[in-house]
Parts: sequence; structure tokens; C-alpha cells
Amino acid sequence: MTQTTTTKPRGAGRGKFITGLCLTAASLSLPQFVLAQSAQQNYPVRPVTLYVGFPAGSSNDSTARTMAHQLAESLSQQFVVVNRDGMAGVIAASTVAKMKPDGYSLFWASSSPLASSPAYNRNLSYDPLKDFAPISIYHYIPYVTVIHPSVPAKNLRELIALAKAQPGKLSFGSSGVGGALHLATELMLNMAKVKMVHVPYRGTPPMTLDLISGQLDLVTTSTTQVAAHIQSRRLRAIAVTSSQRSTQLPEVPTMSEAGLPGYELVGWYSMVAPAGTPRDIIMTLYRNFVKALEHPAVKANIALEGALPGGITPEQFAAFIRLEFGKYSKLVKEARLTPEA
Repeated sequence: MTQTTTTKPRGAGRGKFITGLCLTAASLSLPQFVLAQSAQQNYPVRPVTLYVGFPAGSSNDSTARTMAHQLAESLSQQFVVVNRDGMAGVIAASTVAKMKPDGYSLFWASSSPLASSPAYNRNLSYDPLKDFAPISIYHYIPYVTVIHPSVPAKNLRELIALAKAQPGKLSFGSSGVGGALHLATELMLNMAKVKMVHVPYRGTPPMTLDLISGQLDLVTTSTTQVAAHIQSRRLRAIAVTSSQRSTQLPEVPTMSEAGLPGYELVGWYSMVAPAGTPRDIIMTLYRNFVKALEHPAVKANIALEGALPGGITPEQFAAFIRLEFGKYSKLVKEARLTPEA
């Protein structure tokens, strides 16, 4: 467990002393009700835990800590970041979905546990459309497909030709089975009609290390994770997954430009709470979330990711999750992917 840098907690004395109550049978529960209402209105009155589904050092983790710090400053309360990594965020999602919906357990969610993984494996312990209360999106981020320099391909067309000539020989990594990075590569392979061997990891840092060392041939990941390695030529960029070129890697073509017209897939990071979290708590978090997006430190973090800022409303986010889930479900069906594959 790791903890964010926080501001001082709010001072004591925030509750209101209630006088003049008659201690009749009918009024015995009134003080507790009023105190509960007061605590909800003054949210948060104790530390909030923000669960992250990927390991420390990952892009998901760094963005979560950036937002947690700003929320702690804005709401004058600790926001403690806990890494519960594994299965591309599914383990953390399963954990938070079962927690008390009181605003003190939140999930830093990505497209993997809320859209791609549930589309890939319908037997998960949670429903992404029913078990979470959306708050907002942090940013939308393009991925980049990179290969080890030992792979004899200079561009996407050459890579596809190589994979067709040597079916099943090339390997690709992902941050978890069914995750967005896994399905981003599967979409490329499906459109190109080629096969590679999938090697899943618990997160992006170990996957990236194995790619750099030559243990893997290819990965699709966030631009932040590999931009420095591309510049140092330890990795070779093939294409970005968005419909437009990345500001972080402007010289790298899109998948459509490189040879797969119509390919488009972007990731996103966000904050959600367990379903049933009171509306006023959700809106308190949303207002402060959007406020944080305007902070210079957050803007710098988003720019570093080569991403576009979010900030949509909880209602818009809920609709967006449904669209993303539908998109990945279509991909899984068309590519005939199964959890056993």
C-alpha cells in the first residue's frame, strides 16, 4: 500500500450539536439520521482510498496519483492510493464493486476493466454497466505499437508480411488477458489476418522490460511508457492506434496511414465509485475532478501522456462506457476471441 502526498485533514468540530430533542421512542433514531446527513454533506470526513488496477510505475498509476494529490488539496482530506494489480485491472474492479457505496472507496478505472475485459470474458464477478457509479474521465490516450529492433520489419506492411510468412512465430505482450492493450493488438492482427503468440503480464513495466531485452517481439502500449525508448532506438515504433497522430510521437503514422484503413482505438483513464454511492457525493467528486483538470500539474501530466483531457459528466460517462463495451464486444465476436484462446 502506498499513500499520496496530502494536505492536512479537515479540523474537528464539523458536526452540529443537536439540542431540544425529546427522547421519545419515535425520536431516538433522529440524532443518528441527522449526523449521517451531516457527514454526507461534509464529505469527505475521513481518508478516501483510491484503488489502482496496475502496478506502481505504470501510466495508470502515475495519473491516479496526480489526480489523488489534487483531490486531497481541493477537499482537504487524504486520498490514499492502493495498487491492486492483476488481470488488466479486473482484480481491482472486482474489489471495489463489492465495497460499501459511501464515497470512501473509489476505483481509478481504465478501458480494460470497464469495457474490453468484460467484453472478452462475460464470466467476471462484476457488471461494468451496473456495478459502478461513473464520475468522469481523466483523459483519452492513443496507444503505440512498437517492436524490438531485432524484428526485421521497418513498418506495418513489412511486419504483416513477416507475420504471414512465419505464422505463430512472433510474440506480443499485453498488461493482461482481455485488457485494452491485448485487444488493441488483436484488432490489428484480425484486420491484417495474421497470428502471433500472446504473452500476458501483470502490468506494463515488466512487459516493457521484456520487450527491450528481446524476450518479446511486439507490444501495444501507452506512448508514455515507450517514448524515450523509441527516441533512443531501443524500440521501433510501427503505428499509433488513434485516428490522428500523437502529439508526443508526431513522426509515427496512424494504423490507417500505415496500412490498416479504418483502425481506431484509444484508451482512457477515469474515476468510478461503487453503484449506489449517493448522488451528492458523486457530484462533489465530479466538481472537484473537473476543477483538478485545470490545474497546471494535471495539464502537464496529461500533456506528458500525449493525451486529450476528459471532464465529461457522470451521465455522459455512463453512456460512453456502454458505447465502449459495445465496440469491444463486436471486436471479440468478429475476431472469434475466447478466454481460453
